[in-house]
Amino acid sequence: MSTIVQNRHIARLIVGAMSIDGTLGKKERQKLAATLTQIGMAELIADVGIAIDEDDGSFNMFEECKELLDSLGADAEEMAPVLFRIICDVVAADRFVSMQEASYLSAMARRLKLNAEQSKNIFRSVMADRRGRLEVAASGVDELLHPSLKQLLSFEGAEELVGELSQDSLEEMLHQAKEALEEGSDISGDDVRKALAALGLDRTATLDDAKDVWLTTINELNLPKMARLGETFVTAGINRITRINDAYKSVLHFHEHLESSRKAQTEATRLEKQIKRSQAPSNRDGLAVQIEEELTGVGVAGRTADEP
Repeated sequence: MSTIVQNRHIARLIVGAMSIDGTLGKKERQKLAATLTQIGMAELIADVGIAIDEDDGSFNMFEECKELLDSLGADAEEMAPVLFRIICDVVAADRFVSMQEASYLSAMARRLKLNAEQSKNIFRSVMADRRGRLEVAASGVDELLHPSLKQLLSFEGAEELVGELSQDSLEEMLHQAKEALEEGSDISGDDVRKALAALGLDRTATLDDAKDVWLTTINELNLPKMARLGETFVTAGINRITRINDAYKSVLHFHEHLESSRKAQTEATRLEKQIKRSQAPSNRDGLAVQIEEELTGVGVAGRTADEP
């Protein structure tokens, strides 16, 4: 069986994964193509297009896995982890893995003959790289009903990943504005993450959360009162306030830059649309001539008998 046929199997597995918890709409298809390009698998985009076009509702993931492994022959054991990684990357591209998607991945891992540790390590690596979230962790899965799913989700830190992505979280904003930050700001993504750590916040925190920590620190560390305790306590208090103040300033600066970038992008989009409208050919003149000819049978008003 040729690589082309193998790619078709992989593409059908990808489409099955992407559509397991809903329809594969235009936005999802574009994200899918971008993800495949990002992970160096752009060659699969055309095959995915074919799989979407040919989808008639009869997709069988178990049969696809069996035929794919058969086609790989002696290379199946080596290639199976690579294939699982590709599909995990695609599923986690939106940085949120639903329970249905996780169930699909756990079932597919078994059909690709990966052991629990292999599939868990691959999935954990993908979630870390994508900074993704989970709909459910192992503790929320009934082991009697879904033993393989419970194993897939039972990695260290999984519990902390449970919860939908908040569009208002600084981490999510940072992810969305990564390129803009690198190009036009003197604060990096690492700076923001270090600032959040200094404030004792996780990546789901908002700007208001950072402000609350900052205000609480300022209010609690009463330096005049601490002066009675001695110089060591005052110095420690000053250092703490300085560290929290610097961290909050970094978060605030990041937020202001992001807002500025968003406004600039919105304005650029508006101007681009305005330019396109101004460059578009106008039909008004031609329409006026057509109406006049239909009404008068003559053409342009004022035309004399001597004029052509």
